[in-house]
Amino acid sequence: MPVIGLLLGHLPQARTTRLLSSLLHAAAPSGTRLVELTPSELPLHAPYTDAPLPHAGIEWKRQLDAVDGLLVITPTHERSIPGTLKHALDWASASPTSLEDKPVVIAGAAAPAAGSFMAIVHLRTVLSDAGALVMGQPERTLTVQASDFSAHGHCHSAELDAQAHALLSAAAGYVAHVARVGGSGPLPTVPTDPVRAIRAEQATAPMSPAAGIAAFVDSVATADPLATTGDPLYATVRTDSTTGVPAA
Repeated sequence: MPVIGLLLGHLPQARTTRLLSSLLHAAAPSGTRLVELTPSELPLHAPYTDAPLPHAGIEWKRQLDAVDGLLVITPTHERSIPGTLKHALDWASASPTSLEDKPVVIAGAAAPAAGSFMAIVHLRTVLSDAGALVMGQPERTLTVQASDFSAHGHCHSAELDAQAHALLSAAAGYVAHVARVGGSGPLPTVPTDPVRAIRAEQATAPMSPAAGIAAFVDSVATADPLATTGDPLYATVRTDSTTGVPAA
């Protein structure tokens, strides 16, 4: 069972952040476990390179090492990712890094008509520089706002619900794909494997035509445009189109 760690940047409203987290957990496909990662008590400064990691830094890296992949969702703060999210990723990449070769799926979270592209670009750069295997395009965005949830926390936005299910499906598929390619641990079960199915058939390749392709005509007889075919003083001249030699 693939275990995906959820790292969710704080949205403008705390309640919306919690409800979006609950929606993502509910949208996880069958056979996939989503675990929310919550770094706590990390020092305010960046990790030192000449000092041992503190206890909080070690515990944070243990959380990351325990998951098969990551789903990182960022809102936009001043055209970039939130400082708390960047800080957590800085400690995750502290030597020895916990992001090297880790499959990661990223997405933005923004209100309707609010941009998230720059935040996603910055997030991709940070993770790629840390050695993570970030899923490529398309860039995904969750269109979310407080009014998408009822007073009891139920999501009544069909668009947001569909986006959440599509994102979790993509994350589960990508983590499983990286596990298959890398051979790390037991291969996760997938509904279909077209490559394996083709190999199981062991079908022979189609036979080449026995007669092959008909040969092209080597030469074409054409009339010489300089010959006046209507004048009895000149005979019609036919030449080989390849060599220009008069044809017999």
